[in-house]
Amino acid sequence: MLSLYVHIPFCQSKCSYCAFSTFPMEEKSDQVQDYLSLLEKEMAFYASKLNDKSLKTLYIWGGTPNLIWPDNLIKIIEAAEIHFDMENLAELSFEFNPYPEEEIYDIIRQIQARFAKKYPRIRFSFGIQSFDNEVLTLSGRKSLFLGLVDFLRGLQPLKTDSTVFNFDFIAFGKWNTTKKGNRQLRNQPALTFFQNFVNSQFADSFSLYTLELFENQLWKKKNEKLISGEFFGTDEDIYEEFSLLKDILLDAGYSRYELSNFSLASKSSIHNRVYREMEDYIGIWLNSASFLNAKNLNPDLLSAFNLSDFDWKALRFKNTISFEQYCKGDFLDPKAFEVLNQQDYLIESFFLGLRTDRGVRNLEHFAPILVPNYLEKITSYQEQGFVAYDEETQHLQLTDAGMDVFNAIVTDIMAEI
Repeated sequence: MLSLYVHIPFCQSKCSYCAFSTFPMEEKSDQVQDYLSLLEKEMAFYASKLNDKSLKTLYIWGGTPNLIWPDNLIKIIEAAEIHFDMENLAELSFEFNPYPEEEIYDIIRQIQARFAKKYPRIRFSFGIQSFDNEVLTLSGRKSLFLGLVDFLRGLQPLKTDSTVFNFDFIAFGKWNTTKKGNRQLRNQPALTFFQNFVNSQFADSFSLYTLELFENQLWKKKNEKLISGEFFGTDEDIYEEFSLLKDILLDAGYSRYELSNFSLASKSSIHNRVYREMEDYIGIWLNSASFLNAKNLNPDLLSAFNLSDFDWKALRFKNTISFEQYCKGDFLDPKAFEVLNQQDYLIESFFLGLRTDRGVRNLEHFAPILVPNYLEKITSYQEQGFVAYDEETQHLQLTDAGMDVFNAIVTDIMAEI
């Protein structure tokens, strides 16, 4: 099966931590409809050249998808229904900001009314990011703590059996010292609210990331001190906050199914697992990435990409980053094609698989890309509590502690990355 994700590159403004290709809506408002009109053409291109057109997941993200209004979001889904087989769609997913509140609620209601009886799971992911007012302001967010509290309360009537809610948070590492000399997050009431919110299990899942400031020139000129870490935390501060928030999630009954993702039982993102398990996916619109296994690459598609058929395992490619080029209909980036041979495929399968709770099976299969003494190293990591390894099935998984040091472990046991 195939997964499809659609990138909406419009935002009200650029957040300091964002590395995605996005544009202020007011700068591109006159081109939005032109951009939207290319969607079906791109879908039709792939639908005519893929061996398997059955969709497993459809994910609409950004940017800020709600800025193009619910009727356009519905049209995107209807276009996918025309060009792909969505009879067995397992998950329809959207990524929204938590503002403006009433607009978001209305979009959710319209999507539920239109698709809830058609698809078994509709997933909404909300970028909360922080409950600290200063952090929210410094990072360019449009909501403050009390507004986020109101938004979450307003979501409660919209929760249904087929609706899954995910919430994104970022560890910014912004701590202070109490009068007693103890370190705590700047806003203790906000931390308490986070704990209560998590313990309520209203959320089906959480994504918890660590801060990375991306130095685009406009941001760098205006916010040198933010980039230097004077306002946001050091790497140690960020990791300490991540560990604190992570423990709150684990103590409340959420399982860590991927390095930065936590969920209740059976509520993990199906679309996220598609990436980690190297299943086929197509990215639609600006700067979107795609990945296809060789079995889904037919001669017509290879010809369209100016590639010849040879002994490979998969192909990765991207769309152009240029808004102007995309709007001319030249959506592919000719320099962004990567052919994966057998060794490349093994490397990525091991690297991505180990990021998840499912780990990797048949470890001996990966021996060509591991160091000669990998079994000795794995035994040592098992004794330290970083991995779980079943010798009989050769099933290797990272523990929660192992996921915290993922980079160190894979660098140590892989011969090349």
